[in-house]
Amino acid sequence: MLITEIERDEVELYPVAGGHLLVLPMYALGVECGGSTTGFASPADDYIETHLDLNHYHDIKRHACFLVRAFGDSMSDAGIQENDLLIVDTGLDYRENDIVVCSINGSYKAKVIRREEEKLYLVSRNPQFAPIEISEFDDVRVFGVVKGFSRNFRK
Repeated sequence: MLITEIERDEVELYPVAGGHLLVLPMYALGVECGGSTTGFASPADDYIETHLDLNHYHDIKRHACFLVRAFGDSMSDAGIQENDLLIVDTGLDYRENDIVVCSINGSYKAKVIRREEEKLYLVSRNPQFAPIEISEFDDVRVFGVVKGFSRNFRK
């Protein structure tokens, strides 16, 4: 059975706050996230290689970016989970397979816009959710492209 709609909006909008830059230390050490480990850690890996400004890393422009909080699991196959903060850039033109934040008839969603033949669809990245066909009578607005996200593993 496919879930066709969620009653509540799927995202909550937040502005990107101005003020101080967030600069964190970035270590030369890479971490294995696959199924095997190889080699040994180097003692030199204990040293900071550089500092990383997360605004620079995500190319956040205060005038063109905002944050949204994700709700639900319609984008789970894209790695987006409930309460993730999505980084949305309004200055980017969306391309095939980009995740966008949009509204359809007043309901905010994070979806992929896909063209099939002569029709447009808002597509989830979870096969349990049916694509939403966009008709000429729908009020659809694309606010920006999701360029990254942040997840809090521990509160």
